[in-house]
Amino acid sequence: MNLFHRYARRWSTPALFTAALMLAFAYIALRNVGLYPSVFGDEWTYSSAARLTPWADAQIPNYLYYTVFGATSVCGDGFLECARLLNAGFMVAAAPLIYLVARQYMTAPVAAAVALLAVLSPGNTYTGYFMPEAMYYCGFWLFSWSVLRRRGHADARAVALSSVLLGLLAMVKVHALFLLPPYLLYLVYRAYAQRAATGGAWLGPAARLLALALACAAAARYGVGYLYAGGKGLHLLGTMYADQAQTRPALAVLLDLAQKNLRGHLMALTLLFGLPLAAAALQGASARARAQLAPGATALLVYSALTIPALVAVTALFTAVVAGSGAESGARLHMRYYDFALPLLLMLAGAQLSRSGEAPRARRLLAAAPLVLLLALASQYLLPAYTPNHIDSPALFGVVHYLPLRQAPAILGLLCVLVWIFHARLGTRLFLFGFMPAALLVGGVLVNLYARTAQRPDDYVKAGLYAHQYLEPKEASRLTIVGADIANLFKTRFFLDNTDVRLLRLPQGAAITTASLDYPNGWLLTIGDYQLPTGATRHSGNRGYTLLRVVPPEQANIYSFAEAERDDMRSTGLSVVEHWGRWSEGPEAVFEFARPLPRRLLLRLDAAAYGPNAEQDFQVTIDGKTLPLRVRAEHGVVELRMDTSGAARRIHIAVPRPTSPQELGFGADRRKLGIGLYRMEVIDAAARRP
Repeated sequence: MNLFHRYARRWSTPALFTAALMLAFAYIALRNVGLYPSVFGDEWTYSSAARLTPWADAQIPNYLYYTVFGATSVCGDGFLECARLLNAGFMVAAAPLIYLVARQYMTAPVAAAVALLAVLSPGNTYTGYFMPEAMYYCGFWLFSWSVLRRRGHADARAVALSSVLLGLLAMVKVHALFLLPPYLLYLVYRAYAQRAATGGAWLGPAARLLALALACAAAARYGVGYLYAGGKGLHLLGTMYADQAQTRPALAVLLDLAQKNLRGHLMALTLLFGLPLAAAALQGASARARAQLAPGATALLVYSALTIPALVAVTALFTAVVAGSGAESGARLHMRYYDFALPLLLMLAGAQLSRSGEAPRARRLLAAAPLVLLLALASQYLLPAYTPNHIDSPALFGVVHYLPLRQAPAILGLLCVLVWIFHARLGTRLFLFGFMPAALLVGGVLVNLYARTAQRPDDYVKAGLYAHQYLEPKEASRLTIVGADIANLFKTRFFLDNTDVRLLRLPQGAAITTASLDYPNGWLLTIGDYQLPTGATRHSGNRGYTLLRVVPPEQANIYSFAEAERDDMRSTGLSVVEHWGRWSEGPEAVFEFARPLPRRLLLRLDAAAYGPNAEQDFQVTIDGKTLPLRVRAEHGVVELRMDTSGAARRIHIAVPRPTSPQELGFGADRRKLGIGLYRMEVIDAAARRP
């Protein structure tokens, strides 16, 4: 034991904290490896905006996020794994900021524990998604550190810094705008709290702080937004959220849905954070309790009391808006819209351990009584009235969906509160070092199990991966994906990584019509079984999905060599597909058709001859007959007419002088090239009008 203490003393809290953060980064990064995308269409929305869309065309003005995560394009097809590494970095980078804030109100070991609990929360599963949550989490704590440093003191310099950070944070995620009202109210409080330094006056200083905050936040948001996207960068919400705001139910319906959803959030928060909420209630109601806190802890209390309720209220209202419009259920608990602020509650708990005394037990009992009632209600009515899931509310989902211990969170939370009533420090230690680690462990394991289900690709993933590898970008730009599940169709498009891809949701077995396709002359990727449109021929595929080429009847006899070959024509003697077409390679090129060639054939080629083959005769043989065809060096259209038996299916083109670029001194390319083919038309001359 003496040996242990001797070595333990050699490690300072910062050293242990740093080592723990390194392990946390490794854990988060490794946990996310190999997962397929699962949150749609959010992941597609943010990935396409960051990597594939000009800033001026972005539907959501998260320009700083796009700047950072747009760099994942350098990772090629591994862009998602690179995004996850960045997410893990941002999540772990928030921990020192949380520590710096917490350290003002508690000892270093407790502050480090609070920061680690925050980072290791089940909410870190957001690092597995191509979404701005992790960067926003770090940004929020950078903003909160700027507000609360020096124990919350507010002067012109501090307000300017925090306001600029808030304006920039709104370009990581526009939801930062909802932080503005509580921040402004906090500044009013600070002006009042600091009135002794201004001779008792506080309204004038408060007005000046508010004006400075609004000016700096607006300058940062509008100025940087304009630099990114010009006039479009001045739109605070962007087109997507602005459109959502236009669709809202009647006021009575909205308020009814909002209050029902709000009840769920209150029960959820009480279940997870009953003790710090009771402590906050006591401090808010008792000046004596506030006086016993560490110096400056009242600023933490006010900041938390303004920020968290405001975010919860906005979340409930947003859920009511989308539920009232029929977009989703009002029973969902979108805790991810405020869970980044919940470490503030851990700090309120940790601050209890630095108290200079304890409030009377009767006052603690009065403060805790409403929380005890809410805990009882949560244990009975939270489920199934509300539907937390591992994406919207991972911390809550993990602790309430483990069936053998479903009542354990309420029982343990109640135990912490009861112990706190009789002995505040003991109850706080039980909460921070017992309840929270247990909830983190149980909840984290269950949420991770759900997240790891994305390791196995389904048919939508397989189809997207296959089509991305097979189709050229130009071909993918004329692709329609058909499936029965719209969310999974977004998943397939995510892998195609092309904003021009179109989605078509149809029930299994339905008929796909040409009129329903945005690209009637393009490609079709079906997931499941469907009745195919006229002109669609199976190109390739696998069990569960099919890739088809769609060609309108009027273009059925036109073949583009800049695209993958169709099933109704096979070639030999051609080199790889290039952006313009294909070269012949070797002494001849042969084309074999699924249908017989017309009796009176008009063969039209858009072609160019390579090197010494220009102005030489290419020998074209069809049905045993051979005719010369002369092609220029610059590509152009040439025609050849020939009568056939009506049963011929093959065209041979003999190259007069196959020549490699290396032979002509143009690099190391050894391919023996002859004719460059852009397009071929097989025309029935007898059917053409004179």
